[in-house]
Amino acid sequence: MRRWLLSALIVLVLLATAAAGTLLWLGKRAEPRYDGALALSGLEAPVTLTFGTHAVPTIEAASVEDALFAQGYMVAAERMWQMDMLRRLAGGRLAEVFGAGALPADRFYRTMGLPLAARQAYAALEPEYQRLLRRYAAGVNAYIAQAAGRLPLEYLVAGFEPAPWRPEDSLVIGEYMAWINSVNLREELSFLKLAVRLGNAKALELFPVDVGVAAPETAYDLPSYRPLARAVPDTPVIAQALPVAPMLQGGASNVWAVNGGHTGDGTALLANDPHLEPSMPAIWYELELIAPGLHVAGLALPGVPLVLLGHNEHLAWGMTTVTADTQDIFVEELDASGQAVQRPNGWKRVQVRSESIPVKDRAAPETLRIRSTSHGVLIDGVIGPNNPEGLPTVRVADALALRRNLEVPERALAGLWRLNTATTVDEARAAGADLRHVSQNLVIAHRNGDIGWQVTGTLPERGRGSGMLPMPGWEAGYGWQGWQPFTANPGATNPADGRLVNANNRSVPLPQAGDVGHSWLPPYRAERIHELLNAADSPDAAELADMQADRESIRARVFMASLRRALPALKALDPKAARIAEKDLLHWRANFPPDSHAGALFGLLLPALYQALYGDELGEDLRVLMQLDTNTYGPLDEALRSGRSAFWDDVETPQVQEGPAEVWREAVLSARARLDELLPTGPQRLDRLRGVTFRHAFSAQPWLGRLFSVGPLGIGGDNATVNVANASVLAPQRIGYIPSVRVVYTPADWSGTRGSLPLGQSGHRFSRYRTDQLDDWLGVATHAWPWNGPQPGTELGTLRLLPQRLD
Repeated sequence: MRRWLLSALIVLVLLATAAAGTLLWLGKRAEPRYDGALALSGLEAPVTLTFGTHAVPTIEAASVEDALFAQGYMVAAERMWQMDMLRRLAGGRLAEVFGAGALPADRFYRTMGLPLAARQAYAALEPEYQRLLRRYAAGVNAYIAQAAGRLPLEYLVAGFEPAPWRPEDSLVIGEYMAWINSVNLREELSFLKLAVRLGNAKALELFPVDVGVAAPETAYDLPSYRPLARAVPDTPVIAQALPVAPMLQGGASNVWAVNGGHTGDGTALLANDPHLEPSMPAIWYELELIAPGLHVAGLALPGVPLVLLGHNEHLAWGMTTVTADTQDIFVEELDASGQAVQRPNGWKRVQVRSESIPVKDRAAPETLRIRSTSHGVLIDGVIGPNNPEGLPTVRVADALALRRNLEVPERALAGLWRLNTATTVDEARAAGADLRHVSQNLVIAHRNGDIGWQVTGTLPERGRGSGMLPMPGWEAGYGWQGWQPFTANPGATNPADGRLVNANNRSVPLPQAGDVGHSWLPPYRAERIHELLNAADSPDAAELADMQADRESIRARVFMASLRRALPALKALDPKAARIAEKDLLHWRANFPPDSHAGALFGLLLPALYQALYGDELGEDLRVLMQLDTNTYGPLDEALRSGRSAFWDDVETPQVQEGPAEVWREAVLSARARLDELLPTGPQRLDRLRGVTFRHAFSAQPWLGRLFSVGPLGIGGDNATVNVANASVLAPQRIGYIPSVRVVYTPADWSGTRGSLPLGQSGHRFSRYRTDQLDDWLGVATHAWPWNGPQPGTELGTLRLLPQRLD
């Protein structure tokens, strides 16, 4: 028996070793080459790719068309699976390869109009831009043809091959990026949910515009939606887990620039760190493109040609989300047949179009009927319990319509070309006019020392109301009246103080801000950047890079000031809670290094404060309010800053009148108990409480997720620190978005530009370049970006792409 067991064990070990070896061989054979020569069909002339540190390529071609062909080929060679998943998610084509479990996502993004907008954008582009998209697609398809039989491991696991790349695929990825940078839909649905529970007036307190700025007066003119509310089923359909995890949910960003009059050597500088959900692979791909009429280096979005963030010979540009209001919900009344919608001047017919969704293992595709009115597409069918973005489920009146700016065809590819080739700050700012569907703070730094800022995006011209909250479709004057001219979008060149700073905060003066939106992220990160710039006096590039590592939170300072004001009453009410506050929080510097005990406690204090202040009145709808914490300046911050709130008193204790001290007591004790529960042994450090996981698309599948994802990794930082590590108050142990890149541009000498990605260039499971930047990113270290090729002595190899001659 022992001999038999030993033999069986040896066989199992050999089988496991053989399986692991086969898996490694399959993975390694799919990796791209970094030297030698390849002949590719569709290439018009030879192209040279020189790879430097971290396998970052410099692509040199005799024409822009061949440069983009080579870009499409090389990015696909490293990231084909990621590109495929992005286009399928955004285009509503997941069920085609994953089956019926993916239908909720397909229905959602098709209803929201992303693939339709991409098709319309391509049709409206000038022939020269269509050709650029076709050349990029040809490069991707050259990779697909050349990789037959040795595709990335994910395709072997999933059991399908990539379909040919189409020009529209690049544009639908762009539409998805525009979508995730808009948050108004979630806010407006949340307001409906809370207004139905509380009434409009009290719900409005939960939606401040900014620090000390309440909801606009026009919001109080809205009718009560409580009588129109419809019950949501108590037992909703059980949502099937998506076979792949959604990618690139929304985030935030930092960008700041100083002009030549305010730096140590008289030159402009630009720092940028866009914040996105951590994913495996990371979202950006580094490269340099050189061709006649084009020389640019920076970050490409996989699946999209040219450079999205970077610099050319003359200037650099970075971006942050504006949080402009480009989404409006209209509450609609339909007739008994559901075929007509009520308007002040009578009934108007509901428009219907159909889309066909192929579904794996089904003989016939699913037909999706998408209905719309003059106020937008009707969305009730896709915002139920199965919606892929976790939007609040709410039913009011007969239907909800979502209006977006999609009627204006997107021209982002033209805008990218204009940015990539701009020579002046004015030209770069003007290029923002073509970024129609995405509202960004475009910040520019020129080699002559100038800096500039421009809000991009096509903004609606509204009639009655502010657009901040859902509007009644049957009342006169609430519809969109057209579009604001791009010349009305905010912007500036060389402001008087010599700096431009944005961290998704309100950067527009209040009288004008309403034309852009009524919902801004808190000002804390921007205020901290200003503090650091003031302390630096005349900063250089190294000091800007150090600022990107900063982990001190002005938000935590504001909260601790509120706790300090409540301390005398807290001592009288509960000495134990007061001792915890004094020992663990009030002597704290509001910084979040990885080993911070106070930082860990603060992370659990936020959800405890929400529960203590709002839980009694919101009940199960408290989650709806808490979901907004990372997207907007919220009521908790305003209540603690001002000391004023209609929610201090606990409605469940009518015999007692509560105030801030009672709320702080409950929150401090709850957070302390929760920290002891989560970390009962060992040091109670921030990096032990929560971590960042770079989730692969397979992370929804436990075993595959462990094989392909990276993490969790404990790190420092918090929601309001410049070096952000943003965790939802609903999931304080999981970091939701991070700096997706850190870079400081040096226009006076582009060879000084340095940055780092969170992971690496490659998406292949066993590639040495899959996570080779991770340690640098964790340590906020950087490497030199290529300019006129890799830095001398760092060349990895040279790959020649040659036209394949067909005899």
